[in-house]
Amino acid sequence: MIITVDQFKAITGIQDPVLDTQIAALIPVVEEDYLAIRNKPFDTDVDGQTVYPAGSLMTATEMVSYKLATLEGKVGATWEAIGGYSISLTVDLVQGYPKGTVSRIKRYGRAR
Repeated sequence: MIITVDQFKAITGIQDPVLDTQIAALIPVVEEDYLAIRNKPFDTDVDGQTVYPAGSLMTATEMVSYKLATLEGKVGATWEAIGGYSISLTVDLVQGYPKGTVSRIKRYGRAR
């Protein structure tokens, strides 16, 4: 897997064991999405082990974090007003993830 539950929790500082099942369920979804965005399978070494691209651990961490936040309804507000002040909030998404996160995934085109 691109990231483990333990790696995710160590990087984010999340220690709540209640989230373990949810994080574990999101990891294969995120890996599948990463591959769809990348448009190329991960490389393998001489032993047949998957070689993940540099930076993929942090990108996967952000992707799982975003999925956790959106599942809990913490992300997605587009407009907010407090008294006489209002602000429009938009998140530029690419394939369901913030553009800044997706931009770190090296994409490959299809060979012709």
